[in-house]
Amino acid sequence: MSSLNELPAYEDMSRFTRSLAVFYETLRLFPPVTNIPKVSAEDTTLTVGNVNGGKTTFPIPSGTEIDLHVAGLHYNPRYWKEPHKFMPERFLGNWPKDAFIPFSQGAHACLGRRFSETEGTAVMTMLVSRYKIEVKEEPEFAGETFEERYARITAFDQGLSTTPVRVPLVFTKRR
Repeated sequence: MSSLNELPAYEDMSRFTRSLAVFYETLRLFPPVTNIPKVSAEDTTLTVGNVNGGKTTFPIPSGTEIDLHVAGLHYNPRYWKEPHKFMPERFLGNWPKDAFIPFSQGAHACLGRRFSETEGTAVMTMLVSRYKIEVKEEPEFAGETFEERYARITAFDQGLSTTPVRVPLVFTKRR
């Protein structure tokens, strides 16, 4: 993609490492699905540690229904440094792939993962290359701090999927 009018080709996608990192970090902070249902295929045990170093073991019989709490994993400081902070660069090096499950994992993972990554990265890259994107200035929020603004524009509703409450963005065409 050498000009603003060109569409990215599939062959270009490997060059969009920063865009993919932003895409992944957004999915880490705002997973579209919050719980992933699984069923234990065999008898097993689950050992859970606590902050005091203690461990508890739970038996998981075959056929047990288990929900993976995606946000609980994506915000776990054991796997993510400063987990509440937007840091796309965490996806540019080695990162804990087993602690990032917006598309689930294993045999029943999302079949559309590669399509979603490709399409999402391409669309985001095209939007950013063609438009300057800013938060809309609104008089009622004139005195807010950066943290207050961040909380306001990233607020979301939890339902079947994660949905933004409000997206006050202004897109200005680049020349």
